[in-house]
Amino acid sequence: MGHDLDRFDDRGVPEPLPLSPWRESLYQYLATLALVLGAWYLGWRWTASLNQHALWFSVPVVVAESCAYLAWALFAYNLWRTAARPSRSAPHWISECVSELAAPHRPLAVDVCVVTCDEEAALVRQSLECAKRLVYPYRIEIRLHLYDAGHRPAMKQLADSLEVAYLVPEEQDGLGTHNLRRIVEETRGDFIVFCDADTRMFPSFLEHTLGYFRDPAVAWVQTPQWYDDVPQGIPLGDVLGHRFGPTGRAVAKVCEAVAGPVWIGRDPYGSDPALFFDVIQRRRDRADAACSCGAGAVYRSDALAEAVDLVRVRRVGKAVGRFAKGIRDQECRADFVESVTRQAAADAGVAPYHLRESEHFYASMVLHGCRGRRWRSVLHPRAESRMSSPQTPREAVVRRFRRTLGLMEIALRDNPVFSRGLSLPQRLLYVQTLWSSFGCLWHSVFLLAPIVFLYTGIAPVAAYSPQFFIHLLPFLLTAELAMMTGTWGVSCFRHRAASLALLPVDLHALWAVMRGRRFPMVAQSKRARDLSRLAEFRIAATALTLGGMFFAVARFAFGSHPDPSGLLVNGLWGLYNVVLLSGTVSLSARNVSVESPSAQEVQA
Repeated sequence: MGHDLDRFDDRGVPEPLPLSPWRESLYQYLATLALVLGAWYLGWRWTASLNQHALWFSVPVVVAESCAYLAWALFAYNLWRTAARPSRSAPHWISECVSELAAPHRPLAVDVCVVTCDEEAALVRQSLECAKRLVYPYRIEIRLHLYDAGHRPAMKQLADSLEVAYLVPEEQDGLGTHNLRRIVEETRGDFIVFCDADTRMFPSFLEHTLGYFRDPAVAWVQTPQWYDDVPQGIPLGDVLGHRFGPTGRAVAKVCEAVAGPVWIGRDPYGSDPALFFDVIQRRRDRADAACSCGAGAVYRSDALAEAVDLVRVRRVGKAVGRFAKGIRDQECRADFVESVTRQAAADAGVAPYHLRESEHFYASMVLHGCRGRRWRSVLHPRAESRMSSPQTPREAVVRRFRRTLGLMEIALRDNPVFSRGLSLPQRLLYVQTLWSSFGCLWHSVFLLAPIVFLYTGIAPVAAYSPQFFIHLLPFLLTAELAMMTGTWGVSCFRHRAASLALLPVDLHALWAVMRGRRFPMVAQSKRARDLSRLAEFRIAATALTLGGMFFAVARFAFGSHPDPSGLLVNGLWGLYNVVLLSGTVSLSARNVSVESPSAQEVQA
């Protein structure tokens, strides 16, 4: 696959979304109203609307509604307020970035690490060359490293030709590589910059990010990931104006006045990270809960080193505590647990970032949970690098699979969200991220529910009475208005469409975690079992829904369907699902099945 990146160089760096106090206040009002109305609706659903004749169907639907409401409430809290972090001038000496009075008076030392697995050499070379062009207003020591997870001779030759340090992973406990641990052990700078193979940093990257470390409590700074090759699309006004003239442009203005700017044909793979960085991450910054995403992040080196010790102690502490139960003296028992735990962790070589699919997110939770230091994080609002979006349907699926797998693995296997070091806002925001990764469970119910009704006439509610509409419609309308206001300028449609269209990918990730499988796995062949056939899934779901609608309408026309209100509700519900399934048509436009990623692809 070729990467012709030069043709995107003329695209200007997008500006951060402008802050608007009045729009933020309007969002808070609408979100509060929606939360109240949603709780009112769910209370009525559980107490007065269950279909007693089909509890096997009614209960799963109301459980799914409750789970979705919790996800919406956590997301609404995430968007509650934006706290702008003022930028600070770049530090001259390392003594300006530490709290110790006797700090050394010397220039800063920065390690820049580019991580690759199986990307093309030309792409990696361009990222390394961009890193070599970094500038800084003062004298600074910059060391470049190429971390090759694929152990490829071509990468070794590339590193030698560019005079870049070459690092390779080590296997440990059969769990694959541990990028963070290895890089921390092999670097010695004051700060570490992490880049993916396609992260082409701007020359001013360090100048614009290191100033935040003047606060000695800042552990890392995350910059937005900007995909400069995402198709920009055509404004809705131009599309409608070309087809319908002035009337079309007037309709487009009305639509954009309600929903914000609308672009047709933009971002076919649903990969634009603007919603995550410009909205979600930026709002989390108010609670020091902006998580690290790896690429484009700058860490304070001693913060990562401290996290290593903390997690080593945490992972073996419970086992050591069982041996200490026989010690009656509380102080002696505490000393025994601390000393033995540290020694046991050192002897065992326990890796702190063993959940490698989301190791940077896991590191964020660990650092925020350091009770002794109260490490802080910063989301720098402006993009400081260019990255490449998924170039094929398969690559888009691999990225989605790895993200979902990593978050589910953290949530189910080693969840530090309830550790005592996290503040309540941090807990809620981390729970929001982890809880949303399980959205495939309730999305599956929402996809199947209208299909069941359309074919069988069995309703998930006791009756589609006026009480049903009185309770449901105000919540839906207010919640949608709140989200449109809270994410103004960034559309949520692609996110919703991807959640439904990539449902088999998320379900497969959940199944893999429940079975205890780890990725990458040692496989006999390069191609693992089919992950999903997204084209077939979407065609089947769309056909079942539309077929159910025609079937229900035919029954109603012949007088055998007695519930016109239910037909209307489930017909519109099913139609909405069909629209979402068609929202990312590019994933199946080539009419190919999307199979499971190979071990090398998951490592990337």
